[in-house]
Formats: sequence, structure tokens, C-alpha cells
Amino acid sequence: MTQTPAHFAKDRSGVAATEFALLLPVLLLLFFGVVEGSDALAKSRRVSLAANTLADLAARERRLMEDAADDLFAGVEEIVDINGADLDIRLVSVIAGAGDADGDGVPDGDPVVHWSYDNRPGGGAPYAAGAAYTTVDVKALLEPDASIIVAEVDYTHASGFGGHVISAMDINRTAVRWPRRSLRIQLCKSATDCVD
Repeated sequence: MTQTPAHFAKDRSGVAATEFALLLPVLLLLFFGVVEGSDALAKSRRVSLAANTLADLAARERRLMEDAADDLFAGVEEIVDINGADLDIRLVSVIAGAGDADGDGVPDGDPVVHWSYDNRPGGGAPYAAGAAYTTVDVKALLEPDASIIVAEVDYTHASGFGGHVISAMDINRTAVRWPRRSLRIQLCKSATDCVD
């Protein structure tokens, strides 16, 4: 009790511990933010690679069997390494619509869906055949009587720390390829049941 307030003001014995206690939450936030940010970036790169790989492999076919498309989707899931999370994968063949705005007899209409196939059980058709395709602007890429293959991969990345550092984010990637071996790729349920 004989110490004066001036003596307490000069005492520096607990300053380092106090500073550490104040800085620890900030340092932990930075550390876990870097860890989560790098994980999200890696997942984004995997989704981009998966979309490009899917479009490239599908564009190599003349006739894409639905069973082969299912195998491609399984490969995409392996590339992304989703660990049971939801991953939406779609393959779409896009053609020029039947419109002939300039009257030259060549279809130059807006892009429409030729066929579509996704990774839902049993392989669904996310876009109706003949419907306008507006997800990706491919009008400048379309040639008369030819198609474009579009691969769409959507993934929701969830933080490993329960969203406390980085919240869940949607990663959506598309890739576009011209068919390599034919003007249009047919989607086939069997050897005799194909979309023209």
C-alpha cells in the first residue's frame, strides 16, 4: 500500500502478455483467413479445370452415349474432389436458331439448345430442346449447321470452419468447345436412339 500511482504507471512487467492477448484474435483471423482463402482458390481452379476437361472430352465425340456422359461426370467429380458435396454438371449442345434475319437462306438466329444432359440420377435435360440459350453468349461462335458444346459446372464451396472466416461461395464455371470430328455431336441413349 506504500506504492504510489506513479510507480504503477512505470511498471511494465505485464505489457507483453497484454499486447499478445489483444493481438491473438487478429492473428488467428488472419491465419485461418489465409488457409480458407487458399482452399477456396484451389477449389475454384479445380472447378475451372473440370469444366474445361469436360467440354474438351465431349467435343471429341461424334456420338456421345449417355453412359459415356455419366462417366465423364464421374471424372469431373473426381477432379473437383467434392467429398460428397453437391456438384451440378451440365453438357449442352447449342445451335443457331432457325431465324434468317438477313434473308440469305442461312439460319442466323439466336442460340438455341440442340440437346442438354446433366448429372442428376438418370441424366436429366436441364434445358429444353429448342429453348433459347442465354447462359453463355455463343452467338458469334456459331456456324450454320454446326453446334457448340458448352460444359457448365456449379459448385458451392463451404468453409471448413463453418463459415466463421469465409462464408459459403458459389463457384460457377463454363467452358465452350467446337466439335472436332463432326459439325454436330449427337447425344444417344443407344446406338439407334440419338438426337439429330
